[in-house]
Amino acid sequence: MTQTKADVTIGVHPNNHSLFVLRRLGFLEELLKDLNATVAWVDYTDGARTPLRIASGEIDFGGTGSTPPLTAQASGIDIVYVAVSNPRTASGALVVRKESPVQSVADLKGLRIALSEGSWHTSFLATALDKAGLLYDDVARADVGNAGAKALLAGEVEAWVGNDPQLTELHNKGLVRTLVPLESHISHRSVWFAGRDFATNQPQLLKAVVEALQQADQWIQDNTREAAELFARDLPDWPSADSWEAALRRRPWGLQPITEEFITEQQRVADLLARQHILPKSIVVSDAVLPAPVEIGGE
Repeated sequence: MTQTKADVTIGVHPNNHSLFVLRRLGFLEELLKDLNATVAWVDYTDGARTPLRIASGEIDFGGTGSTPPLTAQASGIDIVYVAVSNPRTASGALVVRKESPVQSVADLKGLRIALSEGSWHTSFLATALDKAGLLYDDVARADVGNAGAKALLAGEVEAWVGNDPQLTELHNKGLVRTLVPLESHISHRSVWFAGRDFATNQPQLLKAVVEALQQADQWIQDNTREAAELFARDLPDWPSADSWEAALRRRPWGLQPITEEFITEQQRVADLLARQHILPKSIVVSDAVLPAPVEIGGE
């Protein structure tokens, strides 16, 4: 795809809720008016490919879970971390069907697990398996994207690395049982990152993007039902507005700066993924931290 002529191009996919909402609110467009700048949006569904879109020049900025930026570094893609969310440990889990005989992670050896390969699911599953003394390749993985809930209920897989809003809906219907909660495994933060050239050469544009994201997160927090209806409207194949509302209320909002705590979290996961050859090589996470971090206002 040809790079647009906008001053900043942002990737948007449904699993980064902040960017999905920001793309529909106009907050960034208003902020950019003062800079005589414009924004273009690139919509796609596979968040794990966000670093590849940055590498190709298709987008300047994107947001995902914690795994894609690690993959980017290990693949030689020059990204830099911009901001993160607080931990979102209520927004995901490794689940099985309510009546499943599986009672522990050890029971999963040789069984099929649905996930979105390359997303935060990879880091979570690898960590959970490692703690149970298993390797990533000790299970059969079914990379089904957002169809994991359907695969689980249909009996096509024995477990699913689930995320909201589908996870909330299945729990509310009493159809699944949590085998492994996120807590104590990974922090499950949203992570926003950019190409280094863009972040270094366009600090005012980057600051505007961060400010607009803060505004979008505040809007979701203050208008949760309206936000839920927005998601349900634009993603008709996903759960209902009620499930979206419950899911949105379960997670924290607001952007946080890149801290040593976050870098340590990422490095621990990166080392595990490299040790199990999920990443092609070892990386130093701090190499992707800007010398002068973006200032983030608010709480």
